[in-house]
Amino acid sequence: MLKTATKAESASSTLTPKNRGNKKKIQEKPLKIRTGPQKYSVFDKSFVTETVVAKDILENYQAFFTETDEYNFNGLVLGYVTPWNNHGYDVAKIFGNKFTHISPVWLQIRRKGPKLYSLTGTHDIDKKWVITVKNAGRERKTKVLPRVIFEGWTLSDYTALFNDKNELNSLTQTLVESCKQYSFDGFTLEVWTQIAGAVKSDILVAFVKFVGDTFALEKLHFVLVIPPKRSEYELFTKDQFDQLYDHVTAFSLMTYDYSNSQIPGPNAPSSWVEDSITSISSNLTQRPKILMGLNFYGNDYTASGGGSIIFHDYIKLLKKNPEQKLKYNPEVEEHYFDYKDDKGVKHLVFYPTLYSIFKKIDLAHRLNTGISIWEIGQGLDYFYDLL
Repeated sequence: MLKTATKAESASSTLTPKNRGNKKKIQEKPLKIRTGPQKYSVFDKSFVTETVVAKDILENYQAFFTETDEYNFNGLVLGYVTPWNNHGYDVAKIFGNKFTHISPVWLQIRRKGPKLYSLTGTHDIDKKWVITVKNAGRERKTKVLPRVIFEGWTLSDYTALFNDKNELNSLTQTLVESCKQYSFDGFTLEVWTQIAGAVKSDILVAFVKFVGDTFALEKLHFVLVIPPKRSEYELFTKDQFDQLYDHVTAFSLMTYDYSNSQIPGPNAPSSWVEDSITSISSNLTQRPKILMGLNFYGNDYTASGGGSIIFHDYIKLLKKNPEQKLKYNPEVEEHYFDYKDDKGVKHLVFYPTLYSIFKKIDLAHRLNTGISIWEIGQGLDYFYDLL
């Protein structure tokens, strides 16, 4: 657990008879807000630094390098988009060439009866946006793979699916036909984290293989969401990775939410991220299929709880004290700051910075992995200069 940093004591001065009552309030310089395309990148202006002042973030977070087609990371880059953070839709269009895959969080697969499956959440699908994103990049065409979760399932539903090949065929064909109908390039499937503890691993492995092989025959991409290492008991192991390696396009590894409101601290310490990756593969040639999870959100903790925050929450907090310097913990490679709210309650805030993201991307380079970002609507616009 990262200890809350103490607030620096403010300097005080005594008014002399000569200046008593005549002390002038120091005028704060107005912020020079920069927005939209710029002729320089965050690297050109040396913004990617361990020393971070709130004012620098406030003045520059809405700006980005005008050459949005340029990208710095050559591996797979998946960006999640959610309907509740609409800015992500714009990010996917503006910076499309920086992503190899975009995964909008729209859909659920439901079992309606014997060999009868339906895809719900389709009301959120924006066909025009899908086509725009797929054609956003010049050098590499972005693939759109909506995330699908299993929703409203009972134990008998899962039993039927895993024990009857006709049921498997019906489910996968429902997914394949939906790809054709909506011009999707495949799906990102989140099922392992939902049922891994309740289903025998060999059954779940066989299911994923079947779906992956069916998608491959249709020339569709298939990303499997997998949990990170949490303890000695792992929900996803090296053996399972090896068995599934040839049957999926990539594995989206959820290396975020290391801390929580009960144990506040960093979002994703680099040592934990590295351990989560190396524990499932020691083979550098296999690791490009592992998409290292990268959070573009943060957390605001108090002694009684707290919760996640996204960019507009974070910006509001920084505006209260634009001259403050964020603290950096080199052990976890993340920045943080603390403050007291109007009720005197102390808060501890972790939110990614250019430097902390740069360190994570550097880790991905060193470990030879890809990247998956949760999620692009929660971050700051100048983050994308790093990709």
